[in-house]
Amino acid sequence: MLRPHNQALQVIRTLAISSVLMVCVSPVMAQKYNEQPEQVEVEKELIHQAVKDAQNYCKTTAESATDARIEWQMRALFDVEKRMHDKMTALDAKIAELKKWVTKRDEILKRSEGHVVQIYAQMRADAAAAQLGTLDDNTAVSILLQMKPRQAGAILAEMPSDRAAFLTDTMAMLTARKAKEGQS
Repeated sequence: MLRPHNQALQVIRTLAISSVLMVCVSPVMAQKYNEQPEQVEVEKELIHQAVKDAQNYCKTTAESATDARIEWQMRALFDVEKRMHDKMTALDAKIAELKKWVTKRDEILKRSEGHVVQIYAQMRADAAAAQLGTLDDNTAVSILLQMKPRQAGAILAEMPSDRAAFLTDTMAMLTARKAKEGQS
């Protein structure tokens, strides 16, 4: 099956060949049939009719070629739209799955947070500092914020100074942010 673009090119070629034939063959036929003018007229009429037939063919073919091209483009657009919709659906499913995991993680953290804080609060300050030093920043800050200030201070005193300073800055920023949110 020809694509609409190729069909249009074929129609233009056919029209061009018909025109060239009419222009080129007419003088040759006039010379050949100089003695028989009515035969030249018949040939001219046949050529003229052939050109008309070619033009009519081109007109009908051009319309169907245009229709075919539009149909092909619409099909391509619908295919792209369907693929995009499928990808959006897959992304929505991934987002829902991630939200589910985040919710589950938050629930686990909320359930265990109180127990974990109590465990660290009952530990010796040097042991708690060593343990909190290995935790990620957010977890360590969360545990320290839930402790009594005296316990948190004792643990921070036992930590390396750069780690203690970082955790203290993070706690200060969180406390300031919560204070701003409370005032708003």
